Amino acid sequence: MSFVFYDTETSGVDTRFDQILQFAAIKTDAYLNIIERFEIRSRLLPHIIPSPTALQITGISIGRLTQTNAPSHYDMVSAIKCKLEEWSNSIFLGYNSLRFDEELLRQALYQNLHPPYLTNSNGNCRNDLIHLVKMVAEFEPDCLQIPISADGKQVFKLDQLAPLNGFAHEYAHDALSDVEATIYLCKLISENAPEIWSRFLRYSKKVAVEEFLQEEEPFLLSEFYFGKAKHMPVFPIGKDSKDGNVTICLNLEHDIEKLRNLSDSEIANAVVTSIPTLGKPLRKAKANAGPNITSFDNVPDHILDEDSKEHFVATAEELNSDTNLKLRLVAAYEETKKEYETSPHIEEQIYEGFANYNDKILMERFHSLPWSERHKLCDHFEDPRYSFLARRLIFFNNPNDLSVEKQSEIRNHILSRVREGEYTEPKWTTLQKAKLECEAILSNNENTENEIVANYLKYLEHRLSQIA
Repeated sequence: MSFVFYDTETSGVDTRFDQILQFAAIKTDAYLNIIERFEIRSRLLPHIIPSPTALQITGISIGRLTQTNAPSHYDMVSAIKCKLEEWSNSIFLGYNSLRFDEELLRQALYQNLHPPYLTNSNGNCRNDLIHLVKMVAEFEPDCLQIPISADGKQVFKLDQLAPLNGFAHEYAHDALSDVEATIYLCKLISENAPEIWSRFLRYSKKVAVEEFLQEEEPFLLSEFYFGKAKHMPVFPIGKDSKDGNVTICLNLEHDIEKLRNLSDSEIANAVVTSIPTLGKPLRKAKANAGPNITSFDNVPDHILDEDSKEHFVATAEELNSDTNLKLRLVAAYEETKKEYETSPHIEEQIYEGFANYNDKILMERFHSLPWSERHKLCDHFEDPRYSFLARRLIFFNNPNDLSVEKQSEIRNHILSRVREGEYTEPKWTTLQKAKLECEAILSNNENTENEIVANYLKYLEHRLSQIA
């Protein structure tokens, strides 16, 4: 199977309300030899106000983002979708991607009426290379040099990690350069820690994870919080009733005899209570998100010694024979599971269900028609999310094809995003919020010319004057 390494540069760090500005990807063969490169940028969407800090970090000027000859966001996302489909079936890899780049890519596909789950469907699978690097740092500490911060903590930022290990990262925070840096690190790991590299690739595949979890053996689940690793011996006890990708596991460090003697209400309280050094008793292993799972046979002694392994194997056998306790724990998990209310914001509705067959067909027709014909499809979507997104896309690209009423609806939607007033504390960056941030940056850099922020401030002031 081939690999697709990808990275994004964005208007900010909110995966729901920011946008991709630059996308880069490199396809390699199974031996990490580069086959093809792909890179594309887009201009700014009308309702997105970039974070000044993001523009500083990426070095992307507001002038570049507003160039009329740059690809539209729709054109960029359509090109990304076509290229990634061309490169399928592959393992899609990024650095810190599952919580960031992956979510932004899904949003971009969803908001442009493309299938959002491209990286983990139709034979593709995905994983996050920051997890690989952190596992290597724990299991094979001599494989990579890990930067250390002033307060003595390990640092896993790519722009520090890659240069320390020999990569000339001159253009850090450029998407294509960051992709090249991740491939470089993968080559080091594949050569110097081949067993970890092999396990990482194996458990990038959902089927392999599910097979592993069905073996009814205890294993080590590794999670990372604020740069620190937490390795937990766990045992699978059931499945999430609404998400078949989630396997519920019990941390075997917890006292199962104590749990067994609790009432149902006490168990429900116990599963949401974090015990110092141990945390919560129930953990989740998500089959389609590359969980950090390791069989006891492959856990080094400095992580878990042989006596501890024997103890946890015996505890797992005891737990596995107690069907009633497992059922009660799963019931407590379901009872205390957080339920999310429907958001009024279209971006936060991405996980409110899959598109049905008819809407998928309409999306395909939407992309095949000239812009002048697409407005005829808007009212035929069964899911109102897609009707709104279709109208918004038409407004961005061919507004006069919409009725005056629908143009006004989208125009008001844009205004609600860029100006203060409608929402007390907007989740996104507004013109006024960005202006204040620009002024703060410039006031703290009195002796340093900051052309990107200074020019952005002028742009913000001009847009504010237009809507005053």
